[in-house]
Amino acid sequence: MSLRSDTADTLYEILAGKRVSRARLERACDWFEQLDTPLDRRSFLAYTQVLQRELDSASPLAGLVPKWRHARRGKDRFDEDSAAAFLQDYTAHLDPNLLFRAPITAGYARWERALLQQGFAFASQSEQAWSLLYCDRGGARLRAAGRDLPLVPGQVLLVAPGAPCSLQPLPDCDEWAYYWAVFHPDSRWRNWLIWPHFATRISHLSLPEDVQPAVSATFLELEHCLQSARPMATELSHNLMEQLILRCRASLPSEFEPHRDPRIERARAFVEEHFDEAFTLEDVAGAASMSVSRLASLFRQQCGLSVLGYRDELRMVQAAQLLRNSSMSIAAVGAAAGYPDPAYFSRTFSRHVGVSPREYQQQG
Repeated sequence: MSLRSDTADTLYEILAGKRVSRARLERACDWFEQLDTPLDRRSFLAYTQVLQRELDSASPLAGLVPKWRHARRGKDRFDEDSAAAFLQDYTAHLDPNLLFRAPITAGYARWERALLQQGFAFASQSEQAWSLLYCDRGGARLRAAGRDLPLVPGQVLLVAPGAPCSLQPLPDCDEWAYYWAVFHPDSRWRNWLIWPHFATRISHLSLPEDVQPAVSATFLELEHCLQSARPMATELSHNLMEQLILRCRASLPSEFEPHRDPRIERARAFVEEHFDEAFTLEDVAGAASMSVSRLASLFRQQCGLSVLGYRDELRMVQAAQLLRNSSMSIAAVGAAAGYPDPAYFSRTFSRHVGVSPREYQQQG
């Protein structure tokens, strides 16, 4: 049996709710590695394991079993032509958000420069799942909130749900490889996830060299634990995820202050409630019980951007969610996010996220 046919049978059976052996999964990973995607075999293996745990009926993949059942009727496997057609259908309906539904998922990814040059826009569609990325080698350029962040070895990126951003190549880097974990935070972890701000819902830090080997080793152990069937694997993976968060939290710069002035928290709450409406700095200052000048100075100092800059970033998050999760027109999305002028919305979104609203919508 060819690798293609065997892979089609394996993936079909997973979607049909059957258990398949590790050896067959590894052969399917061999096939997947031949595709032009940023996920390596370990990441694809994590994806198939999520599918084996639970396949939501709303997933684009869920409809493939009844659609392709006729091709296997009366036999146990696909023929070569049917296998090729099924795999094409399968890859067209891959649903990365499945990874966000598991409490913890981890893996390793590698992008070649040619793939990065195509551009890639992303944002978790889950309302709960956070992402932790640790650059292992090479580099890429993250675009968010109208700013660029080089992602190079030793850099850790923490992305909260829904943060819109895009990736492009970094000059002189032919690849970008990184460990990643997607997780639903334990309530105890929330205060440990307050890191230096880069953009709304995106934080980052550079790990000291003496901490990096331990972080890499913990990522690997977490991945192996998630793939194992040993006793207490769920509890161990939770513990390893907590270790990763704590190692990073302990590496924050000594000058970083995670606590904000209560008045600034009131100002942030006002902006978050009214971001899609027209308001003035005087309105925000009144809600925070402080002068406009003091608000402007302290807000930038503690939040890393201006009041109106924070409002615009919240609007971009809202627009990104609507572009990916609704059938609204781009003009309607802009209006819902607070930009009645479609041309101005498109320019602002492109500047913040690095791709146009239409490109972002199409890459979803």
